[in-house]
Amino acid sequence: MTGYVFRRVLLFIPTAIGVSVVIFFLLHIIPGDYATAVVLGGEDRANQATEEEIQRVREKLGLDRNVFVQYRDWAVNFLTGDLGQSLTNRQSVAERMLPRIAVSAQLAVMAVVIAVVVAIPFGVIAAVRQDTLIDYGLRFFSMIFESMPNFWLGLLLLVALAVIFDWKPPISYKDLWEEPWTNLQVMFFPALVVGARGSAGMLRMTRSSVLEVLREDYVRTAHAKGLQQAKILFVHVLRNALLPVTTLAGFEVVILFGGQVVIEQVFQIPGIGQLLVQAVAGRDTPVIQSIIMFIAMVVLLANLVVDLMYGLLDPRIRYS
Repeated sequence: MTGYVFRRVLLFIPTAIGVSVVIFFLLHIIPGDYATAVVLGGEDRANQATEEEIQRVREKLGLDRNVFVQYRDWAVNFLTGDLGQSLTNRQSVAERMLPRIAVSAQLAVMAVVIAVVVAIPFGVIAAVRQDTLIDYGLRFFSMIFESMPNFWLGLLLLVALAVIFDWKPPISYKDLWEEPWTNLQVMFFPALVVGARGSAGMLRMTRSSVLEVLREDYVRTAHAKGLQQAKILFVHVLRNALLPVTTLAGFEVVILFGGQVVIEQVFQIPGIGQLLVQAVAGRDTPVIQSIIMFIAMVVLLANLVVDLMYGLLDPRIRYS
């Protein structure tokens, strides 16, 4: 097991370096003058500024240096935790990101918990009750939720709460440790929206995987020995059936961190996605590349965790 973990971690390093290179250089080949657009206040102000003034600003921000030198400095600083300063307000990028990451992490955890709690039990039920009314109903609703965009489902939920139930959740975000009840009221519904869509695909994957395992010879042998249905299901079937579901759950984490931008805008949640929208609008390159790199690291770590869980769930994978 140690060798398996070492190989996976070793593969993580060059992948992270490659991702950082792509992120940095793609952002720096986008047309546009950041010194003019961000610091000097746009095109109207730029027309009044001299080339010397613009050049001094570029030198102050380090934008006049060779792009490879900029990447080297950024990568070294990123590894030490120094993400630089925002171009819009000169505040530390790390100070802007850390509170937002905590908010997005809470939303992601709540959404994943909702998705897993809903998807796995109902997926098992759909498999056990294959081709019954229950199975058809669960598959029908899973397809509906999977085809709905998050922002549309979120807007429908807000309208339903306000119009049908005459209840409006608090719209002002409060920290979990300061006002837990208000925080949970604010975070529950966006987590429910994201989790509902995530549970749809996970439910169908659980159903298909359980059905496949139920047809295996060792399951029929367990039935022939007279073992109880519950023991067969949870001891022999579910552990093996969870392998593809684990992969999908790992991708759900990736989707949550990368796709919370819209849902955070709809519910006005001060998370990392909302900060990314603000940074893009202000063309704040240090903030943009730090957020995208953070999301990329979450993707890589999620894939690493999924690989390690594969090794724990199925020992045969460690030797492949």
